[in-house]
Amino acid sequence: MLFQNIFFEDFYLSKRTKDLANDSVEFTKLYAYQNNDIILNKELFRFEQETNSKIAIFTFDGKLKVLNNYNTSSEDIKNLAAFCEELINDDKLVNEVLASGKPKAKIFNNEYSNTTKIGVLTPMSLNSKNDSIFVTVSSMQPISEASAVIREFYLYLFLGFTIIGIFLSSIYANLISKPLVNINKVAKRMSAMDFSVKCDEESDDEIGDLATTLNFLSSTLKSTLEDLKYKNRKLEEDIEKERKLEAMRKDFVDSVSHDLKTPIGIIEGYAEGLKDGIATGESASLYLDTIIDEAKKMNKLVSNMLELSKLEAGISNLLIERFNILRLIQKLIKSFTLEFEANNITLDLISDFEYCYIIGDTLQLEQVMTNLISNALKYTPKGEKVIIEVLDRGEFVNISVENKGANIPDEELSKLYNKFYKLDKARNSSQSSNGLGLAIVKRILTLHESNYKLYNTEDGVKFEFTLKKANEDEIE
Repeated sequence: MLFQNIFFEDFYLSKRTKDLANDSVEFTKLYAYQNNDIILNKELFRFEQETNSKIAIFTFDGKLKVLNNYNTSSEDIKNLAAFCEELINDDKLVNEVLASGKPKAKIFNNEYSNTTKIGVLTPMSLNSKNDSIFVTVSSMQPISEASAVIREFYLYLFLGFTIIGIFLSSIYANLISKPLVNINKVAKRMSAMDFSVKCDEESDDEIGDLATTLNFLSSTLKSTLEDLKYKNRKLEEDIEKERKLEAMRKDFVDSVSHDLKTPIGIIEGYAEGLKDGIATGESASLYLDTIIDEAKKMNKLVSNMLELSKLEAGISNLLIERFNILRLIQKLIKSFTLEFEANNITLDLISDFEYCYIIGDTLQLEQVMTNLISNALKYTPKGEKVIIEVLDRGEFVNISVENKGANIPDEELSKLYNKFYKLDKARNSSQSSNGLGLAIVKRILTLHESNYKLYNTEDGVKFEFTLKKANEDEIE
């Protein structure tokens, strides 16, 4: 619109003037020395129709020689007359046309119609060379009217483009802005460590590629974060395990120090008493018996520690064989009979078998039963009883040792498998337990792939475990 308002009319005027001049030159050349007025008038009329102008031929002194009478109004004659009158008074322009032999254009305002006209003067030869002037006059009114119409049309065009622009903007917002806003929301949630969200954009353009890349980044970060959390948990577990091991080491040192310090102190004291001659005769014999007894306790403690270390390190290998577990238990009962009778404790054996063959390591299972019976003897009150059961469970034999008359606090049960753990928190030296018995039992039964458990009954404590039975043909 700006170009049309500022430059279009000038551009049109220049183009129109140039075209009229070219057409005038061509006409004067084609019809030079034409003496037939009928043909000349006919061609003038055709020229007027094609160029939308009015034409006349004048002499250089302003006299009219030829005027096209076809459809010529009095107004046209007045326009031509007014233009010719201005030409007569413009000697410079006429002389330039005669001297150059080329057309000249001039813009003038018609006082009669108050309009702007384009006039082109071209030398023409009718009777002699350049003896006439070919005058062409064209009005500027059509282009002014067209410009006014175009300006009004621009208003409607602007309103139309505004509506279309709003419509296209909404489409653009849905196609471009809305997906970008969604991607930005996903990115913000990812920055808050929330990788559960995904971009739903699946277009085949740059936005779709961006959404796919963001989803890949989200899944990668999620898996990396989960892996990092898993490793962090493992690290925490390892640290906690290390702390427990360190606590166990300290407890082990404290326990060993305490359990060895007491018998060493007793041995040292009694040995010094013998050396100083404090004890003689029967007293000296009693001193020696005490020293021997404490040495045996130390030897048992060291032996159990070595055995447990071998079991934990996997150095101790099982010597698997088929043997009668019932005969082994009966032998152990006989060896403990005097101790049970001395403490007024009854020891009963209940079995589903006349003989019971199982698969296992005889020596290690003998140690298991010895430790269990020994513990039952220590923690059973006088006047109560200990029950050993050997029951049939199909492919397995279920063996249990239950001591009546006392229970163990439930929170203490699982701790009894720990090395050097004792229910006697004061570590009374009158008890011969060193806290390794159940730890050794646990390791041996684990090597035998046995199911075992320690639990309270209504009036006692029971430890039971399973062993695999030997087939009949294997027994034979």
